[in-house]
Amino acid sequence: MRAPPTADAGKRAQVHEPETGNRPHYDQPIERMRRADAHWREADYLAKRVMLADLKASRQFARGRLLDVGCGNKPYADLFGPYVQSYIGVDSDPHHSRPDVAADVLHLPFAPATFDTVLATQVLEHVPHPDHMLEELSRVLKPSGHLILTAPQYWPLHEVPHDYYRFTQFGLRHLIRASGLIPLHIEREGTAWTLIGQAMCNALRDRRGWHRLIPLINLLFGLLDRLCPDPRDTINYLVVARKPPLEDATQK
Repeated sequence: MRAPPTADAGKRAQVHEPETGNRPHYDQPIERMRRADAHWREADYLAKRVMLADLKASRQFARGRLLDVGCGNKPYADLFGPYVQSYIGVDSDPHHSRPDVAADVLHLPFAPATFDTVLATQVLEHVPHPDHMLEELSRVLKPSGHLILTAPQYWPLHEVPHDYYRFTQFGLRHLIRASGLIPLHIEREGTAWTLIGQAMCNALRDRRGWHRLIPLINLLFGLLDRLCPDPRDTINYLVVARKPPLEDATQK
């Protein structure tokens, strides 16, 4: 799926640029980052770089009205903005996020078939009932609309205590199909080298002195990932799924 976008770009979405504050943008944790970029000195670099590459490629499936579920600070608004007509962020935590709408992902305040595209990045693991979440995302999608979703197979505990699950590609495929969507792509993000390097960075990020090794680990394991990839393990998955056209749904 890693190919340049080919879909019509459409009008640039109207989005709100979040404030970055005084903290360096490359020091933002991946679950609350403010910008869609990856800096080779940051502790989350190995995970971010592969996820951002896949999200950029997935923009070919984005169109019309886009709903960013669990949007946080909407770091992907500029990434997807040129491909959609409107970009709406929803999050249950307006105090630490910048949503347009504050709502529970299991009870979205939108009518059925409202959005052409739904984006959900690193949200599924924080929902106690991921099957219900996917059913709700399917409900608000228009027929032939696309879901773009990322979810971890590995990551340390975060957003505690609301950190419930990790997913394999088979579990994601099962959940997607059970929600009535058709999985088009399930992309492995990184290989075993990405996982090993990222685990080392996670262990060192808060250790004084040792954290200086993080840039070296990023460069070394990023190089290993490119030169001798080991596909037996991964850190994350990106899923693109489609809601069946209306005629297909009525025939079932």
